[in-house]
Formats: sequence, structure tokens, C-alpha cells
Amino acid sequence: MPGYLPFAGALKLPAFICDNCGFWQRHFAVPPACPMCLDARHVVPQDGWCFHGVAEAQRRFPCHWAEVEPGVWRFWNEPVSGIGPSAYLIVTAAGNMGFEACPVFSEAALDHIAALGGMAVLSASHPHSYGALAQLQDRFDPELALPAADFTWSAALQVSWPYDDHLEPLPGLELHRTAGHFDGHAVLYDRARKILFCGDALKFELDPGNPRRARTISAHKAFVRGVPLTPAELRRYREVFAPLDFTQTWTPFEQAANAGRTEVLALIDSMLARRPHAYPVPLSELTEA
Repeated sequence: MPGYLPFAGALKLPAFICDNCGFWQRHFAVPPACPMCLDARHVVPQDGWCFHGVAEAQRRFPCHWAEVEPGVWRFWNEPVSGIGPSAYLIVTAAGNMGFEACPVFSEAALDHIAALGGMAVLSASHPHSYGALAQLQDRFDPELALPAADFTWSAALQVSWPYDDHLEPLPGLELHRTAGHFDGHAVLYDRARKILFCGDALKFELDPGNPRRARTISAHKAFVRGVPLTPAELRRYREVFAPLDFTQTWTPFEQAANAGRTEVLALIDSMLARRPHAYPVPLSELTEA
């Protein structure tokens, strides 16, 4: 196949992890900069670039895991530099699916995934939470399903299953492209568990006494810069979310058990009723409304 063999060699280049955001690049030497940090949705490191190889990142950033709900595992690094998203593994009878990735997986974490049955399919909501997708692909060789609209960010990966707006890679697990935050931003809906893995479409502030309980909810074009979504982007979110019967909403950082479709649509409707904003809204206000 023309072009395939040279590209295969590129996937064997060493990986470098940005300390500021956790984005991976495969490069023949330490990269000169991080394209993710240079994107308008992020910020450049104020003290200059710092990149880690995989072994160094594994030493610096311990990996942890826990079964948050039956059959749904979370993996995260703590402590970690940068934004530190979580990875999720959804265990199903038809095969396991990975969604999102933490900045780096330890060998023990990869072994634990293997003990759970490995990974048949892998995906992510958007490039901010691509993290160590390359480690999962190298170890388990899953189908990698990513929206074609964000293909430009996948240079460290081999995308085997590009999709447009909707894909059901395993029975009961639905990928839906929302756009908005990124052109290819997507969410994963678990029909059986009624969980929406929403990527960065939404953001929650949690109750310090209960990490599964959200106190506020917000939506952003760019969270770290406080940029709101446009009315058209919010309408697109609503169009995607309204048909999905979810009672929990999980971001790469929070697992909100008390916020589902009712609260999410209430937020979007309140923002469409006036000039969109990026500030957090108490869930209590939405419930009362």
C-alpha cells in the first residue's frame, strides 16, 4: 500500500510527553514545541517547554485505578503535571472499550487491563484527553475509533476506524460527535449503565465531602481561557444529548452521579435563553427552574 511502510516506521519513533498538557508526540528527538499547548484552547508553559520520555513519565507520575461502577474502571495519575485527565475502561460481554487516556500508564496498570480481558476498541472525546492512547494501542492493538474531524491531532496514533457523526463500535456503546469544543469533539454513551462520558463538553465542581456529587455545571469553548460556546454550538449539543437517556455524566476529571440529561438540558436551555456564558451554574438553580 503506497505510503504505508514509511508511516509504520514513524510509529516506532520514541514518544515524548508534554509536561504542561500531557499530549504525546512521536519524534526523532525532543520536540521543539507542543502543538496542543500552542492551540488557542490551551496555554503555553510560562517557564518553557519540558518533555518526558515514557519511562521517565512512569517514574514521575504514579498510575492508580479503581472500579467506579461495576464494570467501569478509572485510571489516573497522581501526582501529575499538566491537566491530568482520567482514562476509562468499560467491560462488556462483547469486548472491552477504552475511552480517554491518562497522561501515562504504568506497566502494572497495563497488566491490570490485560487481566480484565484487554481492549477491543479504543476512542477518546478530543485531543486534550488523548494522553497515552499510544501506549494502549501498542499493548492491545484495539480498533482505534476517532472522529475524522480531529484526524489532524492523531499523528502519534494509527486510526483504524474513523467516523463522521455516530458510531456504535460495541453493542450498547455509542459515540456521538458534538463538535463545539473541538470540531471532532465526541461523547460516549453507555446505554446499559445510562452514563454519558461527555469529554470536555461539560465541566463540574464537586462536593468536597462527596466526589460523586456535583455542585455546579458549566460548558465552555475553552475552559482554561473562559471562552463560551456559541448559540449554534449549544444547539448542536442539545441535539445530540436530548435523545440519550443518561442519569450520570462523567468528564475526564469528574464522575457526577447526580447530573444527567435533565440537568444538562436545563443548563443548555438557560444559556440559549440569553447570551451564552462560561461560568458555573449551581445544580440547585437548574433543579428549581
